[in-house]
Amino acid sequence: MSQNYDLPWLDSLIAPHQQEPNCSHECKAALMGEVRRALLERVLAGDLSLVKQILLDERRNKGLHLSMCAELAAGIALVAGPPGVKLLVDVAQEGGYSSESEEAIKSIWLAGSNQSLPEAGAYLASLLGAEISVNGFVRQKASEAFDDLVLASKENAVLFSKLLAIANSDSIKHQVHGSGNEFAERLIRVFSAGSITVSTALLDKFEVLVADNLREEEYQRYLKAHPIILDPLAAEVVPKHRLGDDYITDFVIRRHDGRYLVVEIEKPQDKIFTSSGDFSAPFSHALGQVLDFQGWVAEQNSYARKKLPHIENPRGLLVMGRREDLTDHQERKLRRWCANSNSIDVVTFDDLVAVGRQLLSSLRRFDEG
Repeated sequence: MSQNYDLPWLDSLIAPHQQEPNCSHECKAALMGEVRRALLERVLAGDLSLVKQILLDERRNKGLHLSMCAELAAGIALVAGPPGVKLLVDVAQEGGYSSESEEAIKSIWLAGSNQSLPEAGAYLASLLGAEISVNGFVRQKASEAFDDLVLASKENAVLFSKLLAIANSDSIKHQVHGSGNEFAERLIRVFSAGSITVSTALLDKFEVLVADNLREEEYQRYLKAHPIILDPLAAEVVPKHRLGDDYITDFVIRRHDGRYLVVEIEKPQDKIFTSSGDFSAPFSHALGQVLDFQGWVAEQNSYARKKLPHIENPRGLLVMGRREDLTDHQERKLRRWCANSNSIDVVTFDDLVAVGRQLLSSLRRFDEG
Protein backbone atom coordinates (compact mmCIF):
# COMPACT_ATOMS: atom_id res chain seq x y z
CA MET A 1 0.00 0.00 0.00
CA SER A 2 1.51 3.36 -1.08
CA GLN A 3 2.15 6.13 1.42
CA ASN A 4 -0.43 8.95 1.43
CA TYR A 5 1.66 12.10 1.65
CA ASP A 6 -0.55 14.85 3.08
CA LEU A 7 -0.71 17.21 6.07
CA PRO A 8 -1.86 14.50 8.53
CA TRP A 9 1.16 12.43 7.46
CA LEU A 10 3.44 15.45 8.00
CA ASP A 11 1.85 16.15 11.39
CA SER A 12 2.44 12.54 12.47
CA LEU A 13 6.05 12.79 11.34
CA ILE A 14 6.65 16.03 13.27
CA ALA A 15 4.68 15.16 16.43
CA PRO A 16 7.43 13.10 18.17
CA HIS A 17 9.92 15.95 17.61
CA GLN A 18 7.53 18.59 18.96
CA GLN A 19 6.95 16.50 22.07
CA GLU A 20 10.68 16.16 22.70
CA PRO A 21 11.49 19.12 25.02
CA ASN A 22 15.09 19.51 23.86
CA CYS A 23 15.04 18.48 20.22
CA SER A 24 18.72 18.86 19.25
CA HIS A 25 20.18 20.24 16.05
CA GLU A 26 20.80 16.66 14.92
CA CYS A 27 17.20 15.76 15.77
CA LYS A 28 15.84 18.62 13.63
CA ALA A 29 18.30 17.80 10.83
CA ALA A 30 17.06 14.20 10.73
CA LEU A 31 13.44 15.40 10.56
CA MET A 32 14.13 17.89 7.75
CA GLY A 33 16.08 15.24 5.87
CA GLU A 34 13.10 12.90 5.96
CA VAL A 35 10.70 15.64 4.87
CA ARG A 36 13.07 16.59 2.06
CA ARG A 37 13.22 13.02 0.76
CA ALA A 38 9.42 12.74 0.75
CA LEU A 39 8.92 16.09 -0.97
CA LEU A 40 11.55 15.35 -3.62
CA GLU A 41 9.99 11.95 -4.30
CA ARG A 42 6.58 13.50 -4.90
CA VAL A 43 7.81 16.53 -6.86
CA LEU A 44 10.01 14.43 -9.17
CA ALA A 45 6.94 12.27 -9.79
CA GLY A 46 5.07 15.39 -10.89
CA ASP A 47 2.95 15.62 -7.73
CA LEU A 48 3.04 19.10 -6.14
CA SER A 49 -0.04 18.59 -3.97
CA LEU A 50 1.85 18.25 -0.66
CA VAL A 51 3.87 21.39 -1.43
CA LYS A 52 0.65 23.29 -2.03
CA GLN A 53 -1.00 21.96 1.13
CA ILE A 54 1.97 22.99 3.27
CA LEU A 55 2.19 26.50 1.80
CA LEU A 56 -1.55 27.15 2.08
CA ASP A 57 -1.77 25.79 5.64
CA GLU A 58 -3.63 28.41 7.69
CA ARG A 59 -3.74 26.63 11.02
CA ARG A 60 -2.61 28.64 14.05
CA ASN A 61 0.34 27.74 16.28
CA LYS A 62 2.12 25.80 13.55
CA GLY A 63 5.45 26.13 15.33
CA LEU A 64 9.04 26.11 14.12
CA HIS A 65 8.98 22.64 12.54
CA LEU A 66 6.10 23.33 10.16
CA SER A 67 7.51 26.76 9.32
CA MET A 68 10.77 25.12 8.27
CA CYS A 69 8.79 22.55 6.28
CA ALA A 70 7.11 25.42 4.40
CA GLU A 71 10.47 27.00 3.58
CA LEU A 72 11.76 23.62 2.43
CA ALA A 73 8.65 22.86 0.35
CA ALA A 74 8.84 26.24 -1.42
CA GLY A 75 12.44 25.56 -2.43
CA ILE A 76 11.84 21.98 -3.58
CA ALA A 77 8.87 23.09 -5.72
CA LEU A 78 11.42 24.63 -8.10
CA VAL A 79 12.91 21.20 -8.79
CA ALA A 80 9.74 20.62 -10.85
CA GLY A 81 10.83 23.40 -13.23
CA PRO A 82 8.31 25.88 -14.72
CA PRO A 83 5.32 24.00 -13.22
CA GLY A 84 6.89 24.53 -9.80
CA VAL A 85 7.35 28.25 -10.49
CA LYS A 86 3.70 28.48 -11.57
CA LEU A 87 2.54 26.69 -8.42
CA LEU A 88 4.50 29.13 -6.23
CA VAL A 89 3.01 32.11 -8.10
CA ASP A 90 -0.50 30.71 -7.62
CA VAL A 91 0.13 30.07 -3.93
CA ALA A 92 1.56 33.58 -3.44
CA GLN A 93 -1.59 35.12 -4.92
CA GLU A 94 -4.10 32.73 -3.32
CA GLY A 95 -2.68 32.37 0.18
CA GLY A 96 -4.16 34.44 3.00
CA TYR A 97 -2.35 36.43 5.68
CA SER A 98 -2.16 33.44 8.03
CA SER A 99 -0.89 30.95 5.46
CA GLU A 100 2.74 30.06 4.77
CA SER A 101 2.48 31.59 1.28
CA GLU A 102 5.17 34.20 2.02
CA GLU A 103 7.64 31.33 1.67
CA ALA A 104 6.51 30.93 -1.95
CA ILE A 105 7.40 34.58 -2.63
CA LYS A 106 10.77 34.23 -0.89
CA SER A 107 11.59 31.11 -2.89
CA ILE A 108 10.76 32.83 -6.19
CA TRP A 109 12.86 35.82 -5.13
CA LEU A 110 15.89 33.76 -4.07
CA ALA A 111 15.84 31.69 -7.24
CA GLY A 112 15.29 34.70 -9.49
CA SER A 113 18.12 36.68 -7.90
CA ASN A 114 20.59 33.77 -8.14
CA GLN A 115 20.78 33.12 -4.41
CA SER A 116 21.00 29.78 -2.66
CA LEU A 117 17.94 27.84 -1.55
CA PRO A 118 17.40 27.65 1.37
CA GLU A 119 18.66 31.17 2.01
CA ALA A 120 22.32 31.27 2.99
CA GLY A 121 22.72 31.70 6.73
CA ALA A 122 19.18 30.58 7.50
CA TYR A 123 18.71 27.88 10.12
CA LEU A 124 17.20 25.49 7.57
CA ALA A 125 20.35 25.73 5.44
CA SER A 126 22.46 24.59 8.40
CA LEU A 127 20.11 21.65 8.99
CA LEU A 128 20.14 20.43 5.39
CA GLY A 129 23.85 20.98 4.83
CA ALA A 130 23.31 21.28 1.05
CA GLU A 131 21.54 23.57 -1.39
CA ILE A 132 18.49 22.69 -3.44
CA SER A 133 19.64 22.47 -7.05
CA VAL A 134 17.90 24.97 -9.35
CA ASN A 135 19.06 25.37 -12.96
CA GLY A 136 19.54 28.63 -14.84
CA PHE A 137 16.40 28.31 -16.96
CA VAL A 138 14.19 27.92 -13.88
CA ARG A 139 15.97 30.85 -12.20
CA GLN A 140 15.18 33.03 -15.23
CA LYS A 141 11.52 31.99 -15.07
CA ALA A 142 11.50 32.77 -11.35
CA SER A 143 12.95 36.23 -12.00
CA GLU A 144 10.21 36.97 -14.53
CA ALA A 145 7.59 35.56 -12.16
CA PHE A 146 8.76 37.80 -9.33
CA ASP A 147 8.31 40.95 -11.43
CA ASP A 148 4.85 39.75 -12.46
CA LEU A 149 3.95 39.20 -8.79
CA VAL A 150 5.00 42.74 -7.91
CA LEU A 151 2.82 44.11 -10.70
CA ALA A 152 -0.08 41.88 -9.64
CA SER A 153 0.17 43.18 -6.08
CA LYS A 154 -1.17 46.55 -7.22
CA GLU A 155 -4.55 44.83 -7.54
CA ASN A 156 -4.13 42.35 -4.68
CA ALA A 157 -3.99 43.88 -1.19
CA VAL A 158 -3.04 40.61 0.51
CA LEU A 159 -0.15 39.98 -1.89
CA PHE A 160 0.94 43.60 -1.53
CA SER A 161 0.98 43.22 2.25
CA LYS A 162 3.12 40.09 2.06
CA LEU A 163 5.65 41.80 -0.23
CA LEU A 164 5.89 44.73 2.19
CA ALA A 165 6.32 42.38 5.15
CA ILE A 166 9.22 40.62 3.42
CA ALA A 167 10.78 43.94 2.41
CA ASN A 168 10.55 45.25 5.97
CA SER A 169 12.06 42.06 7.40
CA ASP A 170 14.87 42.16 4.85
CA SER A 171 15.58 45.82 5.56
CA ILE A 172 16.11 45.15 9.26
CA LYS A 173 18.14 42.00 8.60
CA HIS A 174 20.41 43.61 6.01
CA GLN A 175 21.04 46.78 7.98
CA VAL A 176 22.18 44.64 10.91
CA HIS A 177 24.67 42.87 8.64
CA GLY A 178 25.66 46.02 6.78
CA SER A 179 24.62 44.78 3.33
CA GLY A 180 22.32 46.17 0.66
CA ASN A 181 18.65 45.32 0.40
CA GLU A 182 18.11 44.12 -3.16
CA PHE A 183 14.55 42.99 -2.44
CA ALA A 184 13.37 46.50 -1.56
CA GLU A 185 15.27 47.97 -4.50
CA ARG A 186 13.53 45.58 -6.87
CA LEU A 187 10.13 46.56 -5.46
CA ILE A 188 10.89 50.24 -5.80
CA ARG A 189 11.63 49.78 -9.50
CA VAL A 190 8.02 48.68 -9.94
CA PHE A 191 6.10 50.67 -7.36
CA SER A 192 5.61 54.38 -7.79
CA ALA A 193 7.92 56.07 -5.32
CA GLY A 194 6.63 59.59 -5.96
CA SER A 195 4.62 59.76 -2.72
CA ILE A 196 7.51 58.64 -0.52
CA THR A 197 9.41 61.65 0.80
CA VAL A 198 12.48 61.18 2.96
CA SER A 199 15.61 63.32 3.20
CA THR A 200 19.10 63.21 4.63
CA ALA A 201 18.35 66.28 6.77
CA LEU A 202 15.27 64.62 8.28
CA LEU A 203 17.23 61.49 9.20
CA ASP A 204 20.24 63.46 10.44
CA LYS A 205 18.00 65.45 12.80
CA PHE A 206 16.37 62.29 14.10
CA GLU A 207 19.79 60.69 14.66
CA VAL A 208 20.84 63.72 16.75
CA LEU A 209 17.68 63.37 18.84
CA VAL A 210 18.31 59.67 19.32
CA ALA A 211 21.81 60.37 20.63
CA ASP A 212 20.42 62.86 23.17
CA ASN A 213 18.71 61.92 26.44
CA LEU A 214 15.35 63.58 25.92
CA ARG A 215 11.89 62.94 27.27
CA GLU A 216 9.91 60.21 25.53
CA GLU A 217 7.42 62.81 24.33
CA GLU A 218 10.14 64.53 22.24
CA TYR A 219 10.70 61.39 20.19
CA GLN A 220 6.98 60.85 19.81
CA ARG A 221 6.55 64.44 18.63
CA TYR A 222 9.23 64.06 15.95
CA LEU A 223 7.81 60.76 14.72
CA LYS A 224 4.34 62.29 14.62
CA ALA A 225 5.69 65.07 12.39
CA HIS A 226 7.66 62.61 10.22
CA PRO A 227 5.79 59.28 10.26
CA ILE A 228 7.75 58.01 7.25
CA ILE A 229 10.50 57.10 9.74
CA LEU A 230 8.12 54.67 11.46
CA ASP A 231 6.65 53.20 8.28
CA PRO A 232 7.62 54.43 4.79
CA LEU A 233 4.37 53.15 3.28
CA ALA A 234 1.93 54.30 5.96
CA ALA A 235 -1.32 55.67 4.56
CA GLU A 236 -2.43 57.19 7.88
CA VAL A 237 -0.76 57.66 11.26
CA VAL A 238 -2.95 58.39 14.29
CA PRO A 239 -1.03 59.53 17.41
CA LYS A 240 -2.29 58.91 20.94
CA HIS A 241 -5.28 56.89 19.82
CA ARG A 242 -7.55 55.95 22.72
CA LEU A 243 -8.75 52.35 22.94
CA GLY A 244 -11.93 52.72 24.96
CA ASP A 245 -11.31 53.82 28.55
CA ASP A 246 -8.45 51.37 29.07
CA TYR A 247 -5.49 52.19 26.84
CA ILE A 248 -3.87 54.92 24.77
CA THR A 249 -1.51 53.86 21.99
CA ASP A 250 1.48 55.99 21.05
CA PHE A 251 0.49 55.51 17.39
CA VAL A 252 -1.90 53.50 15.27
CA ILE A 253 -0.71 53.13 11.66
CA ARG A 254 -2.97 52.20 8.75
CA ARG A 255 -0.91 50.94 5.84
CA HIS A 256 -1.75 51.29 2.15
CA ASP A 257 -2.76 47.62 2.09
CA GLY A 258 -5.44 48.32 4.72
CA ARG A 259 -3.65 46.56 7.57
CA TYR A 260 -2.94 48.21 10.93
CA LEU A 261 0.00 48.50 13.33
CA VAL A 262 -0.29 49.44 17.00
CA VAL A 263 2.90 51.16 18.11
CA GLU A 264 4.55 51.63 21.50
CA ILE A 265 7.45 54.10 21.70
CA GLU A 266 9.94 54.04 24.55
CA LYS A 267 13.24 55.97 24.77
CA PRO A 268 16.56 55.27 23.01
CA GLN A 269 18.22 55.15 26.43
CA ASP A 270 15.83 52.48 27.77
CA LYS A 271 17.58 49.13 28.03
CA ILE A 272 16.15 46.04 26.38
CA PHE A 273 18.41 43.78 28.44
CA THR A 274 19.76 43.71 31.97
CA SER A 275 23.49 43.47 32.60
CA SER A 276 23.07 39.71 33.04
CA GLY A 277 21.54 39.36 29.56
CA ASP A 278 17.90 38.89 30.59
CA PHE A 279 15.09 40.97 29.10
CA SER A 280 14.67 44.06 31.26
CA ALA A 281 11.59 45.04 33.25
CA PRO A 282 10.97 48.14 31.04
CA PHE A 283 11.09 45.92 27.94
CA SER A 284 8.64 43.43 29.44
CA HIS A 285 6.32 46.27 30.50
CA ALA A 286 6.39 47.87 27.03
CA LEU A 287 5.80 44.50 25.39
CA GLY A 288 2.84 44.00 27.71
CA GLN A 289 1.41 47.31 26.54
CA VAL A 290 1.50 46.16 22.91
CA LEU A 291 -0.13 42.86 23.86
CA ASP A 292 -2.83 44.78 25.74
CA PHE A 293 -3.50 46.94 22.67
CA GLN A 294 -3.83 43.87 20.45
CA GLY A 295 -6.00 42.07 22.98
CA TRP A 296 -8.34 45.03 23.32
CA VAL A 297 -8.85 45.24 19.54
CA ALA A 298 -9.58 41.51 19.39
CA GLU A 299 -12.05 41.62 22.28
CA GLN A 300 -13.74 44.90 21.30
CA ASN A 301 -13.52 44.50 17.53
CA SER A 302 -16.96 45.86 16.62
CA TYR A 303 -16.33 48.99 18.70
CA ALA A 304 -12.76 49.37 17.40
CA ARG A 305 -13.93 49.32 13.78
CA LYS A 306 -16.11 52.39 14.36
CA LYS A 307 -12.96 54.51 14.71
CA LEU A 308 -10.49 52.32 12.78
CA PRO A 309 -12.36 50.88 9.77
CA HIS A 310 -11.64 47.22 9.00
CA ILE A 311 -9.09 46.84 11.80
CA GLU A 312 -8.58 43.20 12.77
CA ASN A 313 -5.61 41.46 14.42
CA PRO A 314 -3.19 44.43 14.09
CA ARG A 315 0.53 43.77 14.20
CA GLY A 316 2.45 45.31 17.06
CA LEU A 317 5.58 47.44 16.85
CA LEU A 318 7.79 48.27 19.83
CA VAL A 319 10.52 50.90 19.32
CA MET A 320 13.05 50.92 22.15
CA GLY A 321 16.76 51.23 22.94
CA ARG A 322 19.90 51.49 20.83
CA ARG A 323 21.46 48.85 18.63
CA GLU A 324 24.92 50.00 19.74
CA ASP A 325 24.08 49.10 23.35
CA LEU A 326 23.52 45.44 22.52
CA THR A 327 26.21 42.78 22.76
CA ASP A 328 26.50 40.20 19.97
CA HIS A 329 24.74 37.67 22.20
CA GLN A 330 21.92 40.12 22.97
CA GLU A 331 21.48 40.94 19.26
CA ARG A 332 21.15 37.25 18.46
CA LYS A 333 18.73 36.75 21.33
CA LEU A 334 16.56 39.66 20.18
CA ARG A 335 16.57 38.37 16.58
CA ARG A 336 15.47 34.94 17.83
CA TRP A 337 12.69 36.56 19.86
CA CYS A 338 11.48 38.50 16.81
CA ALA A 339 11.70 35.41 14.59
CA ASN A 340 9.52 33.48 17.04
CA SER A 341 6.96 36.27 17.45
CA ASN A 342 4.03 35.97 15.08
CA SER A 343 2.54 39.40 15.69
CA ILE A 344 5.04 41.85 17.27
CA ASP A 345 8.19 43.43 15.85
CA VAL A 346 10.85 45.00 18.09
CA VAL A 347 13.22 47.55 16.57
CA THR A 348 15.73 49.96 18.07
CA PHE A 349 15.89 53.67 17.26
CA ASP A 350 19.09 52.96 15.31
CA ASP A 351 17.15 50.49 13.17
CA LEU A 352 14.66 53.22 12.20
CA VAL A 353 17.52 55.49 11.11
CA ALA A 354 19.29 52.71 9.19
CA VAL A 355 16.15 51.55 7.36
CA GLY A 356 15.36 55.18 6.48
CA ARG A 357 18.84 55.65 5.02
CA GLN A 358 18.52 52.44 3.02
CA LEU A 359 15.20 53.66 1.63
CA LEU A 360 16.73 57.01 0.69
CA SER A 361 19.68 55.29 -1.00
CA SER A 362 17.35 53.02 -2.97
CA LEU A 363 15.21 55.95 -4.08
CA ARG A 364 18.28 57.84 -5.29
CA ARG A 365 19.51 54.86 -7.27
CA PHE A 366 16.01 54.47 -8.69
CA ASP A 367 15.95 58.13 -9.77
CA GLU A 368 19.44 57.84 -11.32
CA GLY A 369 18.35 54.68 -13.16
